[in-house]
Amino acid sequence: MPRQLTRRLTHEAPTRVEDGAGGWTRSWEMRGAHWCEVRMRSGQLRPTEFGRTPRLAVRIVTHAVPQDQPTRPWPGHRLSDLGRGYIVDAVHENDPNDRYMTILASEEVVE
Repeated sequence: MPRQLTRRLTHEAPTRVEDGAGGWTRSWEMRGAHWCEVRMRSGQLRPTEFGRTPRLAVRIVTHAVPQDQPTRPWPGHRLSDLGRGYIVDAVHENDPNDRYMTILASEEVVE
């Protein structure tokens, strides 16, 4: 089955930035962009102290990137586009020729 890499997602890595009050805050550093196919894996409502929060798990397929390249996503990195962000949970190559990689991620709200 041919891949439909029709969504351009921006790859961002977390960085620590001083907050000016002696602490740190998390910021995101752009590492590049990937053309991807995004498919839903599962959805659930997780109980939190503020009620139930929705969580959407997705499977993202994109062209493979060598492990020594800074543009390769790693767990904890983020892929985002137009108000949607996906926090990377795991990354692995998914075909015998290493042409594509699969990224398992969770959707978050990007502010």
